[in-house]
Amino acid sequence: MTNASAHSGDTVEHTHIFSQCETKEQVDTLNQPPVMLKSYPPRYPRRALERGMEGVVLVEFDVDVGGKVINPKVIWSENALFNPRALKSASSSIYKPALENGKPRLSKGRIQNITFLLEGNENTLNLGSEFDKIVMRVQTGLRTGKVEKPVKEIDSLLVREDLDKLTRAGLLYLKAISLYKIKAPNKEIMNLLIESKQHQDKGITSMKMQTFGGILLGQMYLDESNYQKAEEELSEAILASRGSGLKSQRFYQAYLQLGLASYNQQKWCLASKSWEKAKILANEYQITFPEQLAEPVEYAQSKNSNE
Repeated sequence: MTNASAHSGDTVEHTHIFSQCETKEQVDTLNQPPVMLKSYPPRYPRRALERGMEGVVLVEFDVDVGGKVINPKVIWSENALFNPRALKSASSSIYKPALENGKPRLSKGRIQNITFLLEGNENTLNLGSEFDKIVMRVQTGLRTGKVEKPVKEIDSLLVREDLDKLTRAGLLYLKAISLYKIKAPNKEIMNLLIESKQHQDKGITSMKMQTFGGILLGQMYLDESNYQKAEEELSEAILASRGSGLKSQRFYQAYLQLGLASYNQQKWCLASKSWEKAKILANEYQITFPEQLAEPVEYAQSKNSNE
């Protein structure tokens, strides 16, 4: 039986990975948006599971003065099979109501991102059978050391003007990953990843590309000692899949690198929290956390506690 997971994400638009590291100066305790207190993940629809389907549903709703969800409606969905379960999940969430001058108020137009994922499909891009065949040819090429032919095939497809945006994004991403595996120049790979981002949109496939493409792009900026861009890309990549349930060992590397990028910018809170998360993931995936980072980790924690 295929393992599946469905996750109900928070409605708040996160701008920082760790809330403890956000600037507190502009926090207005009397005027606040609603805060989710409890959510109930949706059940995976049986028909979608049988067909091996994944999807994202965006649900818009209001939160009344008692913290109850009212007027839920689907505003975007990858497949209508997911809609009833997504609506039920969003409707069951419980919130601390929004505040205006310290008093509870009605909050309209909240949007919740509800994700349905099949475990083991983390690296699968749902772009159709033809795309899957190209992926198989690329994988064969990587194993045999003959990746030139499938890369040329990708190039021949990219010149087509009738390609939809998501397929174009997928092909650019696939070419970037292929060139990375054969150690092509970083600049060429980075340009492909940046162009792929420009064609990505909503949905599971875009989320995976935003996450894993962003982690690779952040790593390359770190290799160039461009610490600010590395931090931006790695943070954006991690936030792209927050609350989705997406799991991968690559998140360990992302937090490890985010710690390095932050440390080199003297952002002690972000550095120490990133490495703290990397240690948790290292334990989960049975990876040895680098011994040479013991002293920088201790230093970042010390500086953070003194701020």
